[in-house]
Amino acid sequence: MSELNAKLRSLPARIFKNMNRKMPASPVKSAPRDPREWIKLAREKFDLLPMRTQELMDRHELVPDANAVVFFKDDIEREAGVTLERLAANPEPAAIAQAIDEIIRWLTVSQCAHAHREGLYFAHAEPHMAQQWERIIWPIIKEEDFTSTLELACGHGRNTEFLRRFAKSIDVIDVNQVCVDACRERFGSQRDGCSFRYRVTSGNQLPVESSSISFGYSWDSMVHFDKLVVRDYVFEFARALKPGGSAFLHHSNYGTIAPNSSWTKNHGNRSDMTAELMREYVKEAGLAIKFQRLSGRADGWGIDDLDCLTLLFKPVAS
Repeated sequence: MSELNAKLRSLPARIFKNMNRKMPASPVKSAPRDPREWIKLAREKFDLLPMRTQELMDRHELVPDANAVVFFKDDIEREAGVTLERLAANPEPAAIAQAIDEIIRWLTVSQCAHAHREGLYFAHAEPHMAQQWERIIWPIIKEEDFTSTLELACGHGRNTEFLRRFAKSIDVIDVNQVCVDACRERFGSQRDGCSFRYRVTSGNQLPVESSSISFGYSWDSMVHFDKLVVRDYVFEFARALKPGGSAFLHHSNYGTIAPNSSWTKNHGNRSDMTAELMREYVKEAGLAIKFQRLSGRADGWGIDDLDCLTLLFKPVAS
């Protein structure tokens, strides 16, 4: 011990001073809400991260100066900020992986919302709605209880137009205020015995009371939702549905081809969701599946098994 102390005393003063200096704090601790700092850290620790996280980052081309990250930085900070602050307390690989999930969740929500703010797509899609309803949708959902219906991602109301003929009330929900406003202008507060409530979602929650909905519905929108967001919504339906209530969800199955991928680069802008993942999420949320089938060319999509149609329900407690 005396020899060690002697060696330490012989070191130049500046080296001894540096040995006692505190290491600079991680950038994520000084700017925990900034997604760019988390991505930079993830790239530095890339080899230590789970393979799934590595795939997510590469397939989403997630780098600090990516155009999408810069463009949607404020949205990500607003929605993911609290979680990122919590994870910044101990930014080890497990926390970094969680932070990347959170960043991708809100990046994809923001991208999808931005892409559907204009009405041109809805105008093109509306003429096809009657055939889709009669040939694909109605045969699956005709036995459900439409009394209190919730429509997720309403767009400009082409689905609402059909749902209102069977429902007593509809909670019309979208991530874009302009879409909710378009539906309000189209349907008003009441039409032919159906009343309407208009609500904006942050992008992964259903702004309704628990156990208040008899039927949930989403067509030709959830196909773009990242699997992380779909999972959030499945748990929200588990909360919002009445016992015995059901929800019809049209979602992507393209994750079987491109897992952990970005919807913006996939065929038909489909997300990395799959039918199998939906079954897992439904079970995890305490729900059950009443009907499920794959959907492809026969339903008018570009390739076979591109999508999936799932009718889930909330069991009645025994």
